[in-house]
Amino acid sequence: MEQDKLKSAQKLGVVIAVILIALVVLEYVVALAMDSGNLPWMLIMNVIDAALIIYYFMHVAHLWRGGHE
Repeated sequence: MEQDKLKSAQKLGVVIAVILIALVVLEYVVALAMDSGNLPWMLIMNVIDAALIIYYFMHVAHLWRGGHE
């Protein structure tokens, strides 16, 4: 059971990392492709980046679950 939880957590970590890498590549492409008017797209992508990092890697969700010391 513990092994399954560990594998599941590792798999989710890899998926999150791949999504973050894809967003970085997409940000680069948007920055190169659009001379102006890319600010809304960049803001959307950066908010998604920040949300994923804060939620998954900084474990902010654990703050509200309680019971974990």
